[in-house]
Amino acid sequence: MPKNSVRSINVFIITMLLLSVINIGCSSKVFEQHQEDGSEQSQKTVTSAKPKGTSIFTVIELEDLEHPTLAASIELPYRVCPNNTVILSGEHAYLTTEKHLHVIDVSLPQRPSYLTSLAFPKVIGKVLAAGDHLVIETPVNFHLVNVSQPSHPVLEFTGHLPQLHAIKDLDVLEDHLYVMGGNEYLYIFYAPRGHAQLVKTVELSPRWWLFSPKAVRPNIQQVEASKLERLPSGISEALRSQRGFLQLRSGKDQKVRASPHCLVMEQIQNPMRSAQCDLLIYSAYRKSSDELQKHEARFKYMFGKDFPAGGGTVAAELYYVGAEGLHHLRAEAENDPLKAKEGKILTRGKPKIAYTVSAGKMQQIEQYPPETIVLNDKQLELPVGPVTDFQILEGLLYVVSANGFFSIRSLITVKEYFQGDDAQFISVTPLQANRPISLAVGKNFAYVLATPKD
Repeated sequence: MPKNSVRSINVFIITMLLLSVINIGCSSKVFEQHQEDGSEQSQKTVTSAKPKGTSIFTVIELEDLEHPTLAASIELPYRVCPNNTVILSGEHAYLTTEKHLHVIDVSLPQRPSYLTSLAFPKVIGKVLAAGDHLVIETPVNFHLVNVSQPSHPVLEFTGHLPQLHAIKDLDVLEDHLYVMGGNEYLYIFYAPRGHAQLVKTVELSPRWWLFSPKAVRPNIQQVEASKLERLPSGISEALRSQRGFLQLRSGKDQKVRASPHCLVMEQIQNPMRSAQCDLLIYSAYRKSSDELQKHEARFKYMFGKDFPAGGGTVAAELYYVGAEGLHHLRAEAENDPLKAKEGKILTRGKPKIAYTVSAGKMQQIEQYPPETIVLNDKQLELPVGPVTDFQILEGLLYVVSANGFFSIRSLITVKEYFQGDDAQFISVTPLQANRPISLAVGKNFAYVLATPKD
């Protein structure tokens, strides 16, 4: 065969190979773009996507409040953001990561079962339960997801604020969705069955601090901040009447948790004062007529005014999570000589069983040996780091902190306060070496969403 013919054949083969490589690259690029655009494909349940980064779902058993144990953990191949949360609804835990909603069956909490994930085209944050639906927050939208069949979540509705104003936070109360806009307005939607309709817009006062729902829904009262009152009258009235508060971030950008009798808020951290408390706790006690007669004279003597209307009063207290935790551990060591030496060392928790999710399937994994934390005799508080989330349930306050600690403390009533009793610090438990982001609490179990430590 002539040399020119051989050269021509070689050039032809090389050209065809190059074209094949180019076509393959273009096909791959088109597929990635299709997923990112949030088309129908990206809103189906995810079984094999594996973005960069991981998150950790941990189950804490609370049958013995003084000695919580780590029952199980699931590592998910999805990156978690600061605004992501975990909630408990019925027998399922729902949690969000950067662009996914995840469903985990916790009917047997010691053996949680990952069910599915639902992808979204853009970054998502907070998730809330509203009957058979979930409300999911994004910076400019909110989604309503039908979870009547938890293993097959369905996106039913996407809404936004007028003029596409940014969303700062949201909360759900009965059939209404309260959305705080970045333009200093509160938008109230009626959202009973997978659809949301704007019914009220409230302009925020320049001094607004908290929101308390009024008796006639969906109206709210703005509690204004006061430099003259340590305990603003709006807080006292809302707690005494048991109207409670919306769990929207405050006008001072504090995280808020509430029950009919209690209000707990983040304290504004002052970098110049290391002793700044972590949480502010307000609690109310409604007195019977006999107790009212017994205490109103003492109240007038102590506070120089008549007993407040509504037959109840409110007390405020400060909670130093790290300092109270260290005090509790040292007291335990003093009362038990066998713990005296042990009291200087804490061991990070190790779940009884650990899983990872790969290609939509759970697999049990081996665990690293637990780490130890040596406490210094001169330390004034535990190295728990800033509080990242907290929840109230049945007179107890549960807290997770940035350096991987879980704490439980009782919430004292005003009756106990007047009797001279103190709130009791119940336990502090080191978790795995991670940074907790969000906490949900149910009967006998708590659930933590965390990101691994760098």
